Amino acid sequence: MSDLDLVEVAEGFECYTPATGNPVLTEAKLIYAEIFGRNTYLSGLTPIDPKGLVVDAGANIGLFTLFIKHHYPEASVLAVEPIPHNVEALRANLRHHNVSGVTVHPTGLSDAPGTTEFYFFPSMPGNSTAHLAEKLKDKQTVAKYANPAIAEQLYRNEAVQVPTTPLSDLLPPNVEIDLIKMDIEGSEEAALRGIAEEDWPRIKQLAIEVHETRSTLDSVLETLTTRGFKARAQTPEEAPKGIDNRIVYATRP
Repeated sequence: MSDLDLVEVAEGFECYTPATGNPVLTEAKLIYAEIFGRNTYLSGLTPIDPKGLVVDAGANIGLFTLFIKHHYPEASVLAVEPIPHNVEALRANLRHHNVSGVTVHPTGLSDAPGTTEFYFFPSMPGNSTAHLAEKLKDKQTVAKYANPAIAEQLYRNEAVQVPTTPLSDLLPPNVEIDLIKMDIEGSEEAALRGIAEEDWPRIKQLAIEVHETRSTLDSVLETLTTRGFKARAQTPEEAPKGIDNRIVYATRP
């Protein structure tokens, strides 16, 4: 079992995190502000069914899952997270906040079952990824806001082997999916390929953070529009200059 810290990220709100040694910030506070403060993932979508099914892909330590269960206590959530340290914190946060109705899948998403090498960032667990080279491009940007030694600390990483699963293999049969929220640090295209054609019609809407958009954004938008969605992309609020991310919102017209 790894060491988890219980941190206060807002007045009256605590959560567990595996983050260690970050000399700049408490990552969980940034994620809380993104989800609870700015409502990043739901702001571009239509209201979800209060008793519906939500997929939290890239659940990290569970803050979006907690957000959904706070606003929609009767909703069901599939929380998908590949990094073992993050899964441990996710489960601890569900217990800490006495949340039920959540199924945790400790796996990455891809277009085929297997095993993949991921990279865990101890100082920034939310940046953990299967695409190390792309993620390390951001280190140069961060170095402009801090000194190189701090950038080195933030982007220190360790490899971990994790299972991967097509998303369709995790979905319950014959149930509409009100929302797929996806923030999986560069694996978006493979994860979308892991949705079987027969499952697309039962997906109502998606919110996807797309990384390295110069090479992937057009592909993600085409995948969604060809399945009948109206999709648009926007830059996340307060995104550091130089970080190449977009949020794609996809709804049924």
